[in-house]
Order: sequence, then C-alpha cells, then structure tokens
Amino acid sequence: MEEESFLLVVNLFYVEESMGASSKKVLWLGVTILAVGCIAAVRAQENEALGPGSLTALTEEVRQLRHAVEESMRTQTQTQALGVNLSAQQSRIIQVSGQLDSAQRDLNAASERSQAMATRMARIEDMLSRVTEPPERTALENENRAISLERKRFSWQEQQARNREAELSQSLQLENDRWTDLIARLEQVIKR
Repeated sequence: MEEESFLLVVNLFYVEESMGASSKKVLWLGVTILAVGCIAAVRAQENEALGPGSLTALTEEVRQLRHAVEESMRTQTQTQALGVNLSAQQSRIIQVSGQLDSAQRDLNAASERSQAMATRMARIEDMLSRVTEPPERTALENENRAISLERKRFSWQEQQARNREAELSQSLQLENDRWTDLIARLEQVIKR
C-alpha cells in the first residue's frame, strides 16, 4: 500500500506540470486526502496492535481535550463580556467626569459672582456711612437693597452648583469603583 502511494505521488508530480492552476489545486487536494488516509490506516493498525487499552486512553485524552476547549471558550466569552462592560464603564466615567468638570466651572463662576456682589455691597455700605445728603443716600440704599436681593439669588445658584458638584463627585467615585471591580474580575478570569 505504501509503495503504491509513493508511485502515485511521483506520477502526480509529472502530471502536475501539464495542468492548469485549478486542476493543480484539485490534484493536491486529492494527494492530501490520500496521505491523510494512509496515515489514518497506519494509525488504526497500530491501535489494533496495541489493544483496547490504548483506545480507552485515546478516548480519555479526547474527552480531556474537549473539556479544555470548552473551558477555554467559556473563559473567552467571559473575557469578551467583561471587555464590553469595561468599554461601557470607561464611557460612563468619561461622561461623568465631563459633567463634573462643567459643574466645577459653574460653581467657580457662581462663587465669583457671589464674591463680586459681596464686594459691591461692602463698597456701598462704606459709601452710606460717609454720605449725608438724602437723595444720594436714598439712591445708595435702593442700590444696596437691589444688590442684596441679587446676592441672595446668586447665593442660591452657588449652593445649587455646590450640590451638583458634590453629587457628581460621588457619582464619579462610584463609577471608578465599578471600573476597579470590573478590572479585578477580568484579572480573575485571566488567571484561571
């Protein structure tokens, strides 16, 4: 059988030179199938010679291999799922971080407005202590009341900005904790 296969392969080399590309592919496919068939026949004869114990060992090895492949697929699926979750979590962190930056800018602007109003009120109160003429004094008192109302509104806006900034800081911390948890889970899956 082996001598016939060898002669067939030698003849195929001579025939191959006169064939087109697609015919060569078919020819080599046939040669490959023939070679695999020969190897399988030889292995089957070896297995028969070794006895039924070797077939049991081979079956057990195939089972172990299947189990290893299944475990690898399970791990790969878990890793891919965690990768998707990490990507989504990273997007969430970026989003919350951007919102926090915006809230901090709003808080700074509100603080500056509130401080400007306080400075303006202090200046008007200083002027009130020096002005004695009734029309001027009345104008300063009216301006002082208007600034006082405006300052209350700015103080309320500043407090709202502080609350928003605190909420977003806490939210960012929670998102970072989730990120850390996902990284730890990914490391556990990889270590298995």
